[in-house]
Amino acid sequence: MFSGMVDPRNAQSVVEALGQSPLDAIGAAVRDTRADLGTYRSTLPAMAARHSQRGILNWVHDQFFAHARVQFESNVEGTSVLDREPTRDIFVGHTFRFRLKKHANDDMVSSYPTDAFLAFALQDPPQLIQEVRLIGGYRWDSETREIGTAVLSARDGKSNVLWVVELAESAAGADGLVHFQPQGVDPNLPSLPTIVETVEIEKDSGTQ
Repeated sequence: MFSGMVDPRNAQSVVEALGQSPLDAIGAAVRDTRADLGTYRSTLPAMAARHSQRGILNWVHDQFFAHARVQFESNVEGTSVLDREPTRDIFVGHTFRFRLKKHANDDMVSSYPTDAFLAFALQDPPQLIQEVRLIGGYRWDSETREIGTAVLSARDGKSNVLWVVELAESAAGADGLVHFQPQGVDPNLPSLPTIVETVEIEKDSGTQ
């Protein structure tokens, strides 16, 4: 299990400290949720079509959290889960804390600006005991209402995206396992610019 300091502003530092299994857990949860959505639409098309955008996102999030919980608890050492609404967080060891959310085209995530979410969105200053707060999720196409690529992101403040990496599914190797590899991770790249977020009213329950 990892133990040491991590620079949350450096994607390479975070990815190396995390290791492969949390990335695979997020990627597999997104893949399986995408399959759930396809099954739902093919077996109950009329019911699925009745959803509002918020309604289908709430449905998707419930499936996503359920898949992510199974993946983390089964495959990631040191996992613990806090699932007491409105808080639904996944911890890996004593260092990493995840929330699960959809990412818009500008990589913003939406939540009520509660004190709890604002505290989560801020990274701790460098110190001996730190908690690196990350958001695992997927890109969401609001026009087609489809689940896109799995992503992992960090921010320091509600509207300040530090970095986002996409998790691309690899072909099964000789061991038969599929992994999700971070794309475009370069420790020398500058941080992404701060983006002003549009207000989107959604419940801060780790949803969407």
